[in-house]
Amino acid sequence: MSASSSHRGLSIVVPMYDEAEGVATLVARLSDFVATEGARRPVELILVDDGSRDGTWDALLAAVPAGDARWHCLRHPANRGLTAALRTGSDAATMPLVAWLDADLSYEVATLGRLAEALDGGAAFATASCHARGGRIDGVSWFRAWLSRQASRLYRIATGHRVATFTCMVRAQEREVLLATWPERAGFLGVTEQMLRVLARGARVAEVPATLRARRTGRSKLRVLRAIRAHLGLVAAARRDFSRRA
Repeated sequence: MSASSSHRGLSIVVPMYDEAEGVATLVARLSDFVATEGARRPVELILVDDGSRDGTWDALLAAVPAGDARWHCLRHPANRGLTAALRTGSDAATMPLVAWLDADLSYEVATLGRLAEALDGGAAFATASCHARGGRIDGVSWFRAWLSRQASRLYRIATGHRVATFTCMVRAQEREVLLATWPERAGFLGVTEQMLRVLARGARVAEVPATLRARRTGRSKLRVLRAIRAHLGLVAAARRDFSRRA
């Protein structure tokens, strides 16, 4: 069955740093997704190794289907951080819709299909949300879950937008919107900054309820205390920006 012309093509960008242990599972899950979603729309996959030191690159080359032009593996010679890896992958994307996915599969790959459907329905930006009605958190520590809720609460107050989740990286959006709202901040913080820029443009944003699960392989790259300080600074900046726009 060929991809439907009524569904725009989707590029999936997966940033990776020291994720060798989970590469085989990730590629298998993405392959399953392409087998189903690929019947509805063109899909390409862009996996970016951000200077891993644990053999992630070799694991990728061994796991990715050889000769399949839909798969692209890119590599940074040294670690440059999450936002830089997302930029490398997004710049390489050729489809009108661009999605981001965590390599640790904390959100199911199938979530990307629902995000793309939200864009088909008229949204310019769609994010997975464990805090939206119908979303769930499974296996994540209460402290990390609490921090996530509190961060989103502060961003709601700062921006005046009733969005349940501001910090989730798993999202899909129109490529033009992404390129016009690229963040200045690096690392994890750039993910939230980019969403704030989308909201500031007045673009239609959709939240798709999804389940956030604890990673099963590798280790988190998030440094909690550093992240808290950084988010407080971004909240303050957002409050000033959105107050001027009011």
